[in-house]
Amino acid sequence: MSENIVNSPEQNNFKTLSKAEWNSFESLFESHAGLSFEKQLIFGDFIGSHGWQLDLGKGSILFGDLELPIQVIGSLSFNNNSWMWGWANTQSGIPENLLVQSRQLKALGEEKNIKEFTDGHFNVEEGFEHKIGMLACGHFSSKSYYCANYGQGTLVVTIDDDRIPEIEMDKIEKVLTCFPQLIAGITVQHKNALLNYLIDRGFNIHRTEHKIEGLKNAKVLSAEFDALNRLTSLTGKI
Repeated sequence: MSENIVNSPEQNNFKTLSKAEWNSFESLFESHAGLSFEKQLIFGDFIGSHGWQLDLGKGSILFGDLELPIQVIGSLSFNNNSWMWGWANTQSGIPENLLVQSRQLKALGEEKNIKEFTDGHFNVEEGFEHKIGMLACGHFSSKSYYCANYGQGTLVVTIDDDRIPEIEMDKIEKVLTCFPQLIAGITVQHKNALLNYLIDRGFNIHRTEHKIEGLKNAKVLSAEFDALNRLTSLTGKI
């Protein structure tokens, strides 16, 4: 983790941080969970209550009249709660041009010796499909991901389109509502996930053993954690 001291004298407790190098599936997920979750809330508002239709030939997913380009990451089977990467699903006839990101994650796994990226098919815990979606969305800087439930399972895709609204980075109060929703819905190491989320959102950071503070636009967010790095409070002077 590299650190550079902020020049302003009255803010010299806060430092600009870059993310730590990731070396596992979980650490890469933690690196992207916060921002990807916020993107997902925006995407949910964007598509509304429309159901989905997939057109693999065109490489797109449709929500009503809205057609958006996709990359296929993989799929989760509800029958045995197993994950299959898109690159490993040779029976489905997924066009090769839709598997670019899936194959890039496999290559990362081979480079860093991470089994979750190199094993084509394996059993997983509840919520794994969302972890994959958030991880891929963040790693590839996609606008969103989507879990397309087809009854016997769900297909995880990433989506990129300029019509999808960007995160409003100056609305820092969104962190106060988004992060508690994230940790309530999926298993993630709270402290690492929040630190990475604040870095992604352009905060300068001051941290101690059980506290992280983020400074942006003269506004401060403060988070406290217990001995197991679980969030105990998240407040803001905004």
